[in-house]
Amino acid sequence: MPPLVSVIVLNWNGLADTASCLRALLRQSWKNLELHVVDNGSENAEADRLEEEFGTRIRLHRSETNLGFTGGCNLALSIIREEKKATFAILLNNDAMAHPDWVLELVSAAGSAPDCGIFASCMRFFHQPELLENAGVEILWNGDAVPRGRDRPVADYQRPTRLLAACGGAMMIRTELLETVGLLDDSFFANFEDVDYCLRAQALGYDCLYVPKAIVDHKLNVSIAKVRNEEFHVRSLRNLTVAIWANLPWQVLLLDLPWILARDLAVLILAPLLGQLEIARIVFRARQAGWADRSAILATRRELRKRRKGSWFRILMRQKSFLGVYTRFFIEAILLRQRRFLMVKPHPPEIETKHG
Repeated sequence: MPPLVSVIVLNWNGLADTASCLRALLRQSWKNLELHVVDNGSENAEADRLEEEFGTRIRLHRSETNLGFTGGCNLALSIIREEKKATFAILLNNDAMAHPDWVLELVSAAGSAPDCGIFASCMRFFHQPELLENAGVEILWNGDAVPRGRDRPVADYQRPTRLLAACGGAMMIRTELLETVGLLDDSFFANFEDVDYCLRAQALGYDCLYVPKAIVDHKLNVSIAKVRNEEFHVRSLRNLTVAIWANLPWQVLLLDLPWILARDLAVLILAPLLGQLEIARIVFRARQAGWADRSAILATRRELRKRRKGSWFRILMRQKSFLGVYTRFFIEAILLRQRRFLMVKPHPPEIETKHG
């Protein structure tokens, strides 16, 4: 019998998108599939309406409050771990539409890459499917994490590729990782929990593979748009700070440190000069929050040091230069006067114009 795959979809006041996402999942060619839907304290009886439409075709879990992306996913992941039935668990954003062979392609890739524990999808823009939303996540020398291939033609990313991290919007993991790596870090709430989890898995010897034929079309940031403000950006950058400092090998951190410090110094100096004082304030507050979490960071590092299996040099070699990304942001800030400069999870201009 083919392995059981559990897909987790969160709903938070997004009934129409969630229903469309679930209908696409029910059309998957991979039939040994169970759908876990976590309603994150939605209003207007959305959980009841999902249950009414989908009935026993989904496993509906209700939370009275919004647990965030990490808490909502962990609610379902804990059940999957306890039941020990599924071989794979997939996290899928509710504003993503999976192509019919999406699960099949991910499982097939897992069969040919037994050393990989995490699998990244080809996420295309829903309204511009010829362009990539991401083909995984790249970790830069200066401690940033960016969507791999953002705004590039999908045709340029057709090779399976080993990466440091996948995007949690359409990410498959082997359920054995729920025992060895654990669950998502609940303190993150939302954003960069995928980077944290993938780097933790890398430290324990699990690689990450990009699967170009596993395609989803993503509307991008539909839930995030409801809460996008300064506090959101501070928490997001705090999360990335913790993910990098808790999980990267000390050799990599030592080599990255000059670039990390230069990055922060440049932002704190240049952002006010460019009329974007908010950006400098966000970076300063986020680093403060990261420093406040230093005890937890050190505890994670001590635990990983006892169990670390991955090569620090391999991680170093997979990091990418920040020059291209920062040149683009600098041009946008200077010439176009866009407030996307160094902002977490910015909308591409085309999508922002249509949906901003």
